[in-house]
Amino acid sequence: MATMTATPALLAYERLAPVYDDFTDGYDHAAWIAQLERIARSHGANGTRALDVACGTGKSFAPLLERGYDVWACDISPAMAERARRCAGIDPDRVLVADMRELPELGAFGLVTCLDDAVNYLLSEDDLVAAFAGVARQLTADGAYLFDTNTLATYRAGFAEGAVFERPLADAVWRGETAVPVEAGALCMAAIELGGRDGLISRHVQRHHPEPTIRRALTSAGLACRAVLGQSTGGVLHEDADEEVHTKLVYVAGRAG
Repeated sequence: MATMTATPALLAYERLAPVYDDFTDGYDHAAWIAQLERIARSHGANGTRALDVACGTGKSFAPLLERGYDVWACDISPAMAERARRCAGIDPDRVLVADMRELPELGAFGLVTCLDDAVNYLLSEDDLVAAFAGVARQLTADGAYLFDTNTLATYRAGFAEGAVFERPLADAVWRGETAVPVEAGALCMAAIELGGRDGLISRHVQRHHPEPTIRRALTSAGLACRAVLGQSTGGVLHEDADEEVHTKLVYVAGRAG
């Protein structure tokens, strides 16, 4: 495998991997993925072959396995991918280490997902286009590509200076590091202090991507935006997406034309 550039996302998740599952223990991925699958089906996704990009430890693809999908997955972090390979039902050889901007060619998929704000770690529009183009090459003509992005509301509440919360199960503290005010398109930062690990810090650098930027990048990559949903705490989805109210935006895209 070629040497991978040490991007901020790679460094962040190599450090966070040992405690990631504990850090995210409150997320009900099973219920959330079930909703997203229904949305994908309503937008034409068919078959049971799925690709999960930026899969983390496998929480985002485990529900697809349980629902009968033939899953392939990748993550930029070797440490996260190694944990994903341990998920029940996955073929370990189908969990790859790969940068989403340089997706390997794995065939055709009726469903592609990229969840848990992974797209926000792409820091330029060129990065967005590269990642979306990799999906476009492997998405079937009637397939669905679902991904989420953090909203301005999330960055203002969780990434701004002074934002702090603890995760006792993971022995970790989240601290926002972004100067306020946080405006559309801002570069946002936060640090996770990992207690009991010699003061190790997992630093997260993300870009807020306004909806017009996402739509433009999708078009440049040969994809079309089919729908944008708002998501509030608890994975509740809303048709009236609002950056100022919802915690995430969920995008549904398909092949253009």
